[in-house]
Amino acid sequence: MQLTLLDHLRLTFGHVVYRHRAHARLAQSLMRWSRRLRAAEVLTMLAVVLTAGAAAFNKGQGYAIASAILAAIALVILVLHLTIDLDTPAQTHTICAGRLWLIRERYRALLTDLADGSVDVDGARRGRDALMNELHAIYERAAVVDREAYQSASQAAAALDDVSLSDEEIDRFLPQSLHKAGRSAA
Repeated sequence: MQLTLLDHLRLTFGHVVYRHRAHARLAQSLMRWSRRLRAAEVLTMLAVVLTAGAAAFNKGQGYAIASAILAAIALVILVLHLTIDLDTPAQTHTICAGRLWLIRERYRALLTDLADGSVDVDGARRGRDALMNELHAIYERAAVVDREAYQSASQAAAALDDVSLSDEEIDRFLPQSLHKAGRSAA
């Protein structure tokens, strides 16, 4: 099997698409969990206020006990939220996804330019090399900012590094004019 420049560009484009999606999904999931924890904090604190208010107006010792239990639950949720810190990795994934989206679009543009003949093979190779360096810098920065966030996204996309994407999978993210299905390799 001989890998052409076009095949390499398409394959790398497909991997960037999937990594972009992995980072975007992880960011969304982390933000969703952070919002849920904040909502739980608010609801338990509201319950504390209501039960403490009832206890303050001599509605019974049960309200005082409930207030203390709810305050302890609210504290546990708050400490859990602060300990886990979902916001930093969510922000890291969001930034990485945004940068990967730009690289994804630049790969699509390079594929288009190559298909249109507006860039020659040497120019496409230089563009590919520049994009690969930018990809490396993105992953390197993400690893420095938040190693755990980077590792979780890497694990989510790790299967892609060992398996070749099919032309059909790559074609889903390219306009019809750049589909490989039905065309011979360049």
